[in-house]
Formats: sequence, structure tokens, C-alpha cells
Amino acid sequence: MNNKNTIRRDYLIIRRIMRGDHPSASVLLQYLERNDITITLRTLQRDIADIRSNFDIEVIYDSKKNGYYIDETCSMDMDKLLYFLGLAESSDVILSNIKDRQRLLKYLSISPNPHAKGVENIGILLQAIQQCTVININHLSYQTGEQKAYTVEPYLLKEFEGMWYLFTYCEDMKAFRTFGLDRIRQIQVTDRIFQRIAELEHTAEKFNNVYGLVYEPDNNPNAPIEEVRLKVSPVMMPYIQSLPIHSSQSISRDTITLHLIINPELENKIMSYGEHIEVLSPPSLRNKIKERIMQSLTKYDD
Repeated sequence: MNNKNTIRRDYLIIRRIMRGDHPSASVLLQYLERNDITITLRTLQRDIADIRSNFDIEVIYDSKKNGYYIDETCSMDMDKLLYFLGLAESSDVILSNIKDRQRLLKYLSISPNPHAKGVENIGILLQAIQQCTVININHLSYQTGEQKAYTVEPYLLKEFEGMWYLFTYCEDMKAFRTFGLDRIRQIQVTDRIFQRIAELEHTAEKFNNVYGLVYEPDNNPNAPIEEVRLKVSPVMMPYIQSLPIHSSQSISRDTITLHLIINPELENKIMSYGEHIEVLSPPSLRNKIKERIMQSLTKYDD
């Protein structure tokens, strides 16, 4: 039966081959080493053979390009498989049923952009955070399509709406920086130890006081924690009770109260509930939501 180490290797091998640049066995071994996995060429070849047989993936070696590629036309749903492997790494239930993957995958529905991207690095990053280890990362910019190298001191991992983010102090920029795990293409753990700075610890803790990722709205480092009161319709209340907007949420009859820093992501969340939520306070947020609703209405003037 596959164990978690094998599952992680399979995930990394498949993901690396799917870049489409025909990586050689040497490139795959180096990629695994950068992710703290050291295996022999013989083990890699056995892993690739297992991937072919266990997951019905057509991993093909191209002798002209001296590398591997995946024929997705003859393989199973790759997005679904990668998501499944990401879950399997942290789920003993799924892991114990890995050989029954076809039946399980039939009952797994995911979005076109599977949230599993990057989750295989959570273990490495958590260890680096805990041990105060400096790491080097390559991060892909969606705007430019280019990768850039950063040397960072990792402070915090945060999950938001199914995606994971790494909060770090970036040495080159001399500033706190957020990186989406789905865009981190390479991680190298150094032997350098950093000293956690109280001021930066306080900055990281600010993320507990927001909905989302923006803790300095309008670049205001002194943005206060405010009390937000929202009137919720009877239809929507059960959903908000089961899926709280924020950890500070409390409920009294038809009203929920939050204590957090108001940012654009909170505004977007409130807007997403449409007619089911009314902002009672503070007045500044109530007016802001009203303005946004009026702007939306203008788009429907005929």
C-alpha cells in the first residue's frame, strides 16, 4: 500500500512533468531534492512505473528530447487526480483507499482551478516557520508570467477561500510580503536561522484581525479594529452560523457582530450576500456598501 512519502513523490513527479518541458530523470531527481526528497534513479524509475499502473497515467519517455511527458488524451482527469493526491497526503482515510482511486474520483467534483496546487509544500513551510529557517523561493507573477527569486523569512501560513498563502519578511524588499502557494514554483531550505522580530510578529498577528489578506487597507498600518453589525435575513442566517465570516463573530437574534479591520475583501464578502444582509454599523461601512450598490444599479439602466 502506498504511504504518505510515496504519495508526495508521485504528486511532485506528476506536477513537474506536467510543466510540459520534457524533464529528464536528472531534472526530476534535482526537483525532488529541492523539495527535500532524495531518491535513487532506480527508485524514480519504479515510481514512474507505479504512476503508470496505479493511476492510469500515460507517462512517456521521449528519446529525442531526453525527457518525460504525459499524454493527457490517454490519461485520467489530471486536475482531479492532482487534487486527490493533495488530499491523500494529509488524509489517512483517502490514503487507505488509494487503490480504489477510480471509484473515489468518480465522486469528487472540483473547480477548473483545483485548490490543491501548492499544498504539498505546507509541511516544508511549517517546519521552516517553526525552526525559523530562511528559505529561497521562486515565485510566478500572474501579471508578467515570469518567475522571480526571493530570499525570505517565513512567519505564517494562512488559508483563505480554499487557497494557501505564505506571509514572510522579504530580505531584498525589506518589507513584509505575501506569496500564494499555488504560484511558488521552487523552495530551497537554507541552513540560515533568523531571529523572529517582535514587530514582525505583531504584523503577522494582524492577519487574525481581518477577513481575507489585506490587513492595511489603503496602506494604513494603523487601521483600527472596528465593531461591524450586520442584519441577516432568516434564509441566510443558518449558513452564516455554520460558516462564520470571521472568528470574532457573535450572533444575537437576526444580527451578527464582528470585531475586525475593515478592508475591501470584507466589503466584497458583504456584497456577495446581496439582499440578505444589511450593514447597520459603522456608518462609514454602511455608506460604502450603499455607494457600491448604487454604482451596480447604474449598470442596469436601460
